[in-house]
Amino acid sequence: MDYTGSEYNGEYVNGRIEGKGNFLFPSGTSYIGQFKDGEFHGEGMLIFPDCGKFTGTWEHGVVVKGEYAFKDGLPYDEREEWDYCNGVDRRFFSERVDGLRPAGDEQLTNEHPAQPIPPGTFDIGRGYYDPNSKYVHAYDGVVIGTLLEDEDEEWITSKCRRGK
Repeated sequence: MDYTGSEYNGEYVNGRIEGKGNFLFPSGTSYIGQFKDGEFHGEGMLIFPDCGKFTGTWEHGVVVKGEYAFKDGLPYDEREEWDYCNGVDRRFFSERVDGLRPAGDEQLTNEHPAQPIPPGTFDIGRGYYDPNSKYVHAYDGVVIGTLLEDEDEEWITSKCRRGK
């Protein structure tokens, strides 16, 4: 694991990852759960930093069932029609759970109050996009990447909150 930048803390059998453990990927994503012969096997949870978590059952490294929940607790179910923040009901999930804010205390993002962003940039939910530099920044200003497609920039600049 020294070569991949990953970390493992947990049980071993005959020198192989097996039993209960915690596997940390270089991206910060972690798996907490059961392993067999070095693979996810049994009950476990993948935790994606600042995004959400997937709780499920694996067989020899392949997920066989599970559920995903976003960071705010909103469960995702691809089999049901998505009714969150659509054309009919534009409330954020937190507004549906906690109720609407009083008049004059508008909620611009799912988190309230919204994170401050620099003028001319666009809030993308995990940071902000600067169209001048073409970089995506974390809210603390650290560069975390670039956009993958031109369509991403078009969508962001037409749909996302702009810093004033």
